[in-house]
Amino acid sequence: MTLPIIGLTTEVVGGDHLELRSTFIYSISKLGGIPLLLPKVEKEDVIMGQLEHIDALFLTGGSDIDPSTYDENPHPKLEKVEAGRDKYELELIHLAMEKDIPILGVCRGSQLLNSVAGGTMYQDLDSEYDDTLIQHRQPSARDFLNHKIEVMEGTKLHDIVGTTEMSVNSFHHQANHDIGASFEVSAVAPDGVIEAIESKEHDFVMGLQFHPEDAFEFDESSRKIMEAFINAAKNGRAD
Repeated sequence: MTLPIIGLTTEVVGGDHLELRSTFIYSISKLGGIPLLLPKVEKEDVIMGQLEHIDALFLTGGSDIDPSTYDENPHPKLEKVEAGRDKYELELIHLAMEKDIPILGVCRGSQLLNSVAGGTMYQDLDSEYDDTLIQHRQPSARDFLNHKIEVMEGTKLHDIVGTTEMSVNSFHHQANHDIGASFEVSAVAPDGVIEAIESKEHDFVMGLQFHPEDAFEFDESSRKIMEAFINAAKNGRAD
């Protein structure tokens, strides 16, 4: 079987070059996919051309989301926003969903999926979350599993990992707040912060607040998530 091609979104840094952490690329190639980096473009026909060359879409992490995306003004604790990235990725998501391409979004990718569905965000958890928070922006290494999450029974995520509890890494100060109507919550942190969402209308469209690509080599649940994503890409591929 031909290996599935996984498109990965990228971030512009320094104003003139693309950046993507190597663990995104390594995890896809290690588990049987072909990673293909997607640069930010503006024209819809070019975006469609990108989608025609991939079997699944991996929405990666990066800078904060522009709050105008979900009709809010910027909070004082909002951090760097990359001009044009949200507009590009939102169009990419819309078109990918129309084509029923498998999508995995991590961190900001999960937040963009929720935004597409009409959801809202906490622009800064420390300032806006009402209850006492655990640590969500860990200073430890990316492969350190910082806290546990509760996985909801009856969800696709639960079907994949086969457990109601798993440990995750955590590198965010923003998070999903109100969830769009076409999505459901599939995991939460001990403080109630949403850790995973999934589409109720697509076979595999999932958003995670954590990063399984950093932990898949030693953490079984992280590996199962990455494998399920790549298998969804394989199953949708026409050979």
